[in-house]
Amino acid sequence: MAELTESQNAAMAAIARAADEMAREGGPDSRKADWNDGAGSSSGVLGFVEDKAPRGLVLRVFLYVAVGHVFAAFIYLLFTLGGEG
Repeated sequence: MAELTESQNAAMAAIARAADEMAREGGPDSRKADWNDGAGSSSGVLGFVEDKAPRGLVLRVFLYVAVGHVFAAFIYLLFTLGGEG
């Protein structure tokens, strides 16, 4: 295993300190904000991420799945027509 650089060690130590601090405070949900996060509730800074996927992501996944199925149907049609002759 390769040796870590000084900056990597410092980063790992900072992450460990932040994790310890979050554990002492009760986790990220213990720090609720008083603003509406756009997901229909005032559940805090992390509420939007936990409640609802971003619209762009949902649209992309739907398009990839739809295009993938159309492509698979086209390949199936090619094999079906090719097998008849």
